[in-house]
Amino acid sequence: MKRIIFSILTLICLLPAFAGEKEHLTINAGYLYPNTLNANIGFELKTENGHAYEVFGELGDHWRTPVCHNFWKGYYWDGGAQYKHQLKRLKNGSFRVFGGAHCGAEQTHFFFGIRAGFEYCYVFKNNWQFSVTQLNTVNFLKGDLFRNGLMIGFKIPL
Repeated sequence: MKRIIFSILTLICLLPAFAGEKEHLTINAGYLYPNTLNANIGFELKTENGHAYEVFGELGDHWRTPVCHNFWKGYYWDGGAQYKHQLKRLKNGSFRVFGGAHCGAEQTHFFFGIRAGFEYCYVFKNNWQFSVTQLNTVNFLKGDLFRNGLMIGFKIPL
C-alpha cells in the first residue's frame, strides 16, 4: 500500500515537469436539453496542424418533474471517440468543429449514437485551457433520441 501511495505522489509531482502542448486531460460539465446534467472527462491528443483526437467518458442524469422524486431515475453513462477539426486559430485560443461516435447504457438499456458540435478554447499562460462546447448528440436504440446543450470546462496539460 505504501508503494502505491508513493508512486501516485511521485507521478503527481513529476507531471508538471513534462507539461506539453500536445496532450490534455479534458474536464467538462453542463446542461443538455431536455433536463439533463452532464459531466465529461477525456484525453485529447493534438496533431501538428492544430486538429485533435479525443477519447472520452461521460456520465449524466436525465430527470423528470417533479425533481425531488425522480432525479437519479434517468442516469446514463457512455464513452467514445471524436475528431476535432480546427477552423480558426486565434491569438490566445482556437475554434473547432468536432464529430464522433459514442456508446453506453441508460440504467440497463444499451444505446449508441453520434455527436457533433463546436468548441472554443482560450489558452492561459500556463497552457491550461478554458473551453466552451456546444454539443449535439443523436442516440439510437434506447435513451434520449436527441440531446443538445452547452458545456464548460478545462483542459489540463499532461
